[in-house]
Amino acid sequence: MNEPVRTDSTSPAGSDPPRECTYCGAKLDPSLYFCTRCATPYKSAESVLPASRPIYLTTGDAIRKKAPHVPTLFWTYFSVVVGAGLLGFLAFGDDQFFLTLVIQSAALLVTTCIFAARHWPSLAIQFKRFGLLRPETAISMVALGALLGLNYLYHSWILDLMGMEETWMDRAIRQANLGKGTIVLYLCVFPAVLEEIAFRGLLQHWLRLAVRPLLALALASGLFAAMHFTVISAPYLFLAGMLFGWVKWRTGSLYPPILLHFLHNYIVLEFF
Repeated sequence: MNEPVRTDSTSPAGSDPPRECTYCGAKLDPSLYFCTRCATPYKSAESVLPASRPIYLTTGDAIRKKAPHVPTLFWTYFSVVVGAGLLGFLAFGDDQFFLTLVIQSAALLVTTCIFAARHWPSLAIQFKRFGLLRPETAISMVALGALLGLNYLYHSWILDLMGMEETWMDRAIRQANLGKGTIVLYLCVFPAVLEEIAFRGLLQHWLRLAVRPLLALALASGLFAAMHFTVISAPYLFLAGMLFGWVKWRTGSLYPPILLHFLHNYIVLEFF
């Protein structure tokens, strides 16, 4: 009796698969592509495997999965700003704006230090890159001038529309009667450093891991504008956040957005 010769017995596409193995004669399991006795394949593996389908995540799902710290950081900052503001109002009333600002700044400083310490690997590379000599930084400086011009025109129009000669911030600064260095520290230095670490160094950095770059910039800028609790200035603050976020994205460094943020606040404080 001649022994059958083992050959590739995979069934052609479109043909009915055999019920018995052509090599050893064992009964075949239709859920498998090979004989369980001699392991000879009798049809293609793809015929018994489920079709693979790409998994599409919504923006929210992508953020929750790939950037889970974003909601935690934002709502922590939100709670700190609101809580410190209420504490200052209850302690000093609405006539002592700068004392409330001191409490908020101290609370945000502690909060930022905690998040920076916990997520230092995310920030370390952004501080190692200098970035100030990159052409994007020079471009952002020019854009900052245009942004400040827009700021002046926009808020002048708002004040005229509302029949006001100065904003409540201008009035609070004038009434505080503080030294120039103190005002610059709390309105220029602290916001530039703390907000850029939080919104560009952490929030935008995490969002970039989950969504497209422009969407990450837009989301971080939207949260940045929302954190300032002003509906009137929200569109302008969103544009400012986009500029700070763009230069951070293009340079990979936190120094350019911190510098731009400081210059923006200082020029507004000094000349507007």
